[in-house]
Amino acid sequence: MIEAFSLSTAHLFQDALVSQARLRYRVFVEQRGLPHLHFEDLEFDEFDTPAAVYLVWRDEQRIVRGLIRMLRTDRPYMLKSYWPYLARQALPESTDVWEITRVCVDKSVTPMIRRTIMPELLCAVAARLDHLGAKGIVGVTRAHLLSHFIRNGINWLGEPELVEGEMERAFFVPRAFVRPERHCALYGIGPVTLNNGEATERAA
Repeated sequence: MIEAFSLSTAHLFQDALVSQARLRYRVFVEQRGLPHLHFEDLEFDEFDTPAAVYLVWRDEQRIVRGLIRMLRTDRPYMLKSYWPYLARQALPESTDVWEITRVCVDKSVTPMIRRTIMPELLCAVAARLDHLGAKGIVGVTRAHLLSHFIRNGINWLGEPELVEGEMERAFFVPRAFVRPERHCALYGIGPVTLNNGEATERAA
């Protein structure tokens, strides 16, 4: 089950908000050595606002092992604020398009489980887009990471550029292509339950 929460609903998910910040610290600060803001082993930035939505995968000990943060593009978001030069066209400013950021998976999880975490998180993104009636997602990534999971429908918005020490590209993916169908079939991932603390939503 993937859990979805914001600052206003985080209290319904025990310490998931803190746990996702710990995972971000391990991945981005400790492992990648990036100069991200952090305090007491918690990574954060100016986009951790009440408008942010966190999709998390937690293990049996309720520790966050996978994360995707979603930001609405009708307010400040990372691509438009920091890397607009990655896009050849005007970037979205809409409630219909969401940015995915702080995407990460804990490398300490066993490979058998780890390989399913990101596909399940992407299924949860698709479920949330359906629930909202949204058109798709934008973001910045190393191209091979996204194309590994999403085989069709990626619209690259520009050429690769150096971002935080890696060659990355801006992208838009329409809702119809967000669910990683090949990986779902390969690992037997069916409809993913999305728990928002009040009700459950089913992935398409």
